[in-house]
Amino acid sequence: MDSYRRGQPWGKLVKLDSSETVLLFNKECTVGRKNGCYLSFPANKLVSGEHCKIVQDESSGLVWLEDMSTNGTVINMSKLVKKQTYMLQNGDVIHFICTAMM
Repeated sequence: MDSYRRGQPWGKLVKLDSSETVLLFNKECTVGRKNGCYLSFPANKLVSGEHCKIVQDESSGLVWLEDMSTNGTVINMSKLVKKQTYMLQNGDVIHFICTAMM
């Protein structure tokens, strides 16, 4: 993890069924099952070790999600495949666990 923690967060993830939030400070935030991930789900076998990464481009301010998982990541009901990237926008809904019929 980068030591980019200066000042205010540039983004946040909000859990849909609660008010729980994760503030994003690092320009690259990895999501996965591994302990070193910025957002870690260690007990969930459906989440890959390094499931995806969320990256902020400092020059443009754009935010991208790159899927690195085996099972895929779902954004706004559309499934990404491994190595596919998606430009995130405010209000996008991200599912790290892909079920057959969401």
